[in-house]
Amino acid sequence: MEPLFSFFGTLTACIFLLIAVLSTPNYDLAINTVSSLGAGPGKFYFSIAFIIGGASGIPFYLYLERELTNLHEKVRKLATGFSISTCTCIALVGIIPDESYIDIFLWFHGVISFYAFIGSGIYIFLYSILIFMGPREEDLYNLEFRGYHSALGFITFIFLLILLFSFRPIVEWILTILIIAWILLTSLHLILNRFINIPITELRKLNYSALLEIFETVVETLEKLNLKNELIYSIMQENIHIINSRIEQEKNYK
Repeated sequence: MEPLFSFFGTLTACIFLLIAVLSTPNYDLAINTVSSLGAGPGKFYFSIAFIIGGASGIPFYLYLERELTNLHEKVRKLATGFSISTCTCIALVGIIPDESYIDIFLWFHGVISFYAFIGSGIYIFLYSILIFMGPREEDLYNLEFRGYHSALGFITFIFLLILLFSFRPIVEWILTILIIAWILLTSLHLILNRFINIPITELRKLNYSALLEIFETVVETLEKLNLKNELIYSIMQENIHIINSRIEQEKNYK
């Protein structure tokens, strides 16, 4: 559910952000920042877009962390830390200004929006490193990603650096679009390529033989309980088939 939640949440946020742009007269991506939408006629849609976008990302990145196991643990935890804190800031960007405390609000908004861009670029860069490092077709423990996932992440990070040196609104918009594209692409990939479901992270660290023994024991237990029609039985059978195929592949490689 997490990838679905992220994909449709981000897509919904995009729609509301587009409505905010169209609702703001004479708005020009080349000269107006993203945050300026929060002070115009479309500020309500701007607020909804960022609240939904930030909230929908938190469960997704917790899910993505579980998919990228057996890789560089420090990088994985750092990426997850940045992603969760960034999603929180993105949601806070959607707070509508309070005219009574406008100076304090502008300072607050400036800090969290700046971190939202910095954090997004950093965690996408870190996740892209993990994606580039790890999952391959023959790896049982991770979902296989494509090269364009990491390539898009590295391009996103480059545009973050360009923004930090230029502070041009058009670069900010390009970076925003790249961040959204990376999230949608990654979410969609996880939806379309559901990995063998092993919810307990420790199981992923076992070798093929140990996993095979566990799954076969589960199947035998389900058969004794006359639960062959249950979904978990077919999932276990599928897992056993995959593991046996991987064991055969290993033998052929040797």
